[in-house]
Amino acid sequence: MKLKHRDFGIITPNIAATQAFYVNHLGFQAVYEADWYVHLKNGEIELGLMAPGLPTQPAAFQQSYGGAGVWISFEVEDVDAEYERLQAAGVSCDAPPQDRPWGERQFVVRDPNGFALNIAKSIPADPAFYA
Repeated sequence: MKLKHRDFGIITPNIAATQAFYVNHLGFQAVYEADWYVHLKNGEIELGLMAPGLPTQPAAFQQSYGGAGVWISFEVEDVDAEYERLQAAGVSCDAPPQDRPWGERQFVVRDPNGFALNIAKSIPADPAFYA
């Protein structure tokens, strides 16, 4: 399968709060807004926010996210600067940035729905990790 487009969607009863979080803290911009659906964009990354329980949607798109088992990674230029910026804005982060042996400097923040957002930058991996 050759993929041509990158976007993801969140089914949430908290569309306004979720939109505000991604716009105010992660630099997304609204490109479409309705009471039941909002489409956001940041560069080539697109995010749809949809209300749950819409009878016109497939069954898989009826329920909102349950809060566990999903993460989304965003690569940034400067992990530490983004951590400081988000902390200054009052956004709660799981822990300060850390270097991970698999080759990533990262920290995690959660959106209003509980999604774990991995804010990261690639760094050289520890060779012992892959041994």
